[in-house]
Order: sequence, then C-alpha cells, then structure tokens
Amino acid sequence: MLKCSHILCKVNNISDVVRDYEAEGFSIQWGSSPERALNALLWFEKGPFIEFFQIPKPLTFLIPPLGLIYGRAAGKRWAYWSKCSEGWCDVAMEPEERTSEASHGPGTDRIRDLEAVKSAVNQAGISTSRMIHGGRTRPDGLKVKYSLFAPEPIGLPFVVSAYDPPQRPERIEHPNGASGVESVKMGVPDDRLHSFQFLAKEDKWLKAVSSPRTGVLEVCLSGLTKTLDPSRLHGAVFTTAKETFHS
Repeated sequence: MLKCSHILCKVNNISDVVRDYEAEGFSIQWGSSPERALNALLWFEKGPFIEFFQIPKPLTFLIPPLGLIYGRAAGKRWAYWSKCSEGWCDVAMEPEERTSEASHGPGTDRIRDLEAVKSAVNQAGISTSRMIHGGRTRPDGLKVKYSLFAPEPIGLPFVVSAYDPPQRPERIEHPNGASGVESVKMGVPDDRLHSFQFLAKEDKWLKAVSSPRTGVLEVCLSGLTKTLDPSRLHGAVFTTAKETFHS
C-alpha cells in the first residue's frame, strides 16, 4: 500500500545546510528561491529522497489555529517538528500504486489515491488528521502541489502524495558517490509496532527496531566514496555498510 517517500531532517539554517552538504559532495536542490527558501532536497535517481527544512519562530504561532483546522494529529505533528533539535525529525510514505513518477495522473488522481489510503488507515483503527493540501514555488517559478495527512500518535510516518508535477530530476550525480538510500533505521516502541507495521508492511526501506525513542535513528546510504565530516551534517546520522557519520 505504501512505500517510503522521503526522510525529513530539521535544521536551524537552510543556507548553512546547502553550503555544508555541497562541501561534503552532495548535489542539493533548493525548494524555492534561495533568498526565501525554508527547505532543500537531496535527491537520488531511485528510492527515497531527503528533505532538509527549517521552521522560523514566527511560523510556530500558526500551529494552534492550523491544528484546529486540520485536526489534532496535524497540530501535534507540527508542534513536534517545531520543538525538534537539528537532526532526523520524521519520515514520509506515499502510495505504492504509482510505479513511476512519470506515470502520475493529474492532481485529482493524486488526491483520490491519497484519500483511499487515508480511508484504509482509518479503518485499521489509526486516527489521522484531515487532508492537507500544500504547495511551493520552485526557484524557476514552477508551482508544485502536494497533499498529505498525519497519523496519530507521533512517531508513525505521515503519508504524502507524489509532487504534482513530478519533481525527481532525470539524472542525479553526487560527487561523493552517494547513489541512494539503502535503508532507514526506525526506532519504534513495542506498543506502536502493530500500527507501524500496518503502514510499512509493503515498504523495503524502513527497518523497525524496538526502542523507547520513536522515529528515525539513522539513514544508510549506498555508493559513498568518501568519509563524511560529522560537523557538517547538522544532526543527521548516516551510515554505510562499514561506517557511521553523525554530529
């Protein structure tokens, strides 16, 4: 039903992140014009991508009213994000039915598919927020739309549609050799394991381990040909088959 879409990393300053990750050999894409961007994307040609994002203090005052509009689960999720320190913050899943981003239908199909997933999640006894429809404008002026909903409790992945129009670049090269996300190690308390497994049962990237700490613990990358400098990772923890890089 669902597959891993992307991993979220909360940061304090998105410009610093772009500078530092490019210095570490990653090719980073700004989410919008650099002078006002609040997010940046680390794409791979296949599989999950990584989103770095920041939440300016003034935006935190919008969380309570947005929670009233979109539901308790959404309000709690945004409040959690705002309080997170730098590092892995959350993980998003998307409908598995879309086998290639080039084959996504128009926006109505995207929303209809996500509503079907939400219905199945609710029928499984998992509470969720209402559907949230968002968007952003890329540096080149193209408007990008997406939709999402947030399950409860916090720690379960949230569920997002694919971008409309598709955003994954056709060709991606990282000078440091990184070629994709091999796996995502997730800490899941025992009392939430059943709900987590319902959401992730058909996914091949998320690897759950019993842990009192809920959420992403580390991201394993394939293809890296250099050792990463932990001081430039802004709280993210990366592993390869042989090494761990963290700050």
